[in-house]
Amino acid sequence: MDRENASIVAVIDDDDEVRDVLRTLLETAGHDVETFKSGTQFLEDAELGRMACLVVDQRMPRMTGLELLLELERRGQPIPSLLITGVHDPEIEAAAGTVGAMTVLEKPMSPQKLLRFVQFTLG
Repeated sequence: MDRENASIVAVIDDDDEVRDVLRTLLETAGHDVETFKSGTQFLEDAELGRMACLVVDQRMPRMTGLELLLELERRGQPIPSLLITGVHDPEIEAAAGTVGAMTVLEKPMSPQKLLRFVQFTLG
């Protein structure tokens, strides 16, 4: 898939407060942001070709972050992703690398690390 014109940072998290904080941080840094409350909502509503990168929570009802990334791979539409998790889990970190996550950050995460990931992804 041609990602050359992709410009949106998607935040996918079931926690309203986390989504709002991440949106504010990313928009303040000058990024276009769209938020989604679940992986299923993202798959249904997002224009995948416009997504430059994803910030995805691991623990969400019905579809985990890893399951979302696996589904994108299955569809042949992988998107550079950062997986966020509340608990350090080496198994999740290992699995994340196999489904295209570029990195895993623990909550509460460093705003600088998040912004560096987005900058790197956007080039």
